[in-house]
Amino acid sequence: MENYQTIKTEIKEHVATLWLNRPDVHNALNDIMIREISSFFMQIEEDNELRIVVIRGSGKSFCSGADLLWMKKSFTLSASENLKESLELSEMFKMIFNSSKIVIAVVHGNVYGGGNGLVAVCDLAYCQANSRFSLSETRIGMAASSITPYLLLKVSAIDLKELIFTARNFSGEEAFNYQLVNQSFASSIEMELHLEGVITQIVSNGRLAIMESKKLINQLTEKLLAGNKEQIPELLARIRVSPEAQEGFSAFLEKRKPKW
Repeated sequence: MENYQTIKTEIKEHVATLWLNRPDVHNALNDIMIREISSFFMQIEEDNELRIVVIRGSGKSFCSGADLLWMKKSFTLSASENLKESLELSEMFKMIFNSSKIVIAVVHGNVYGGGNGLVAVCDLAYCQANSRFSLSETRIGMAASSITPYLLLKVSAIDLKELIFTARNFSGEEAFNYQLVNQSFASSIEMELHLEGVITQIVSNGRLAIMESKKLINQLTEKLLAGNKEQIPELLARIRVSPEAQEGFSAFLEKRKPKW
């Protein structure tokens, strides 16, 4: 594996672990991290020995969403550059979702904005009950564009609307009730024991059978994604350079209320 700036990777037998590794900013996504995650999934796709990828966050959180300093810079980009970055984000989510590996999110701490998208595109997700989730985009004048189709594959539309419109925090237990995660655990020890058991069960089953089962389930459920491939990155590119979003980024970084 190549040396990365924003992620760490480890492969042990049939399991790869990908650590989001920007702990000083709660593993916020920026352009470099997006490209490195995509590069990793591209590299492992043809490795038939590798069957499972576990995504974790270094430090106190799983992922705090998009890095607002990076997002704020979008105002200085050309329209084509802005669209290119938005497409890269959408392609990263799509690559994880369509990976031939079983991808498992192991969640702790804060999961904000696009961090929920990382959870949603994984095949399985487990969290600690005291994790804090939020679809926080509207709080800063943004729309949860790239992640909404994947969230709708797990969370009901009526619940998703409330979570997006209010941008409120919700716990790991609530994330389980909303079906964003498979299970919520009172402690990290319980979660790790369960994860170990799930991995053991998966690798004891037929590789091709599991891979084809995943592919079939995705094909039957991803009709929602098929018609929005161009619309979603264009929406993200447009809204993140809007005056409202730029005011939202500035207000958050300056620790004040936005003026709207």
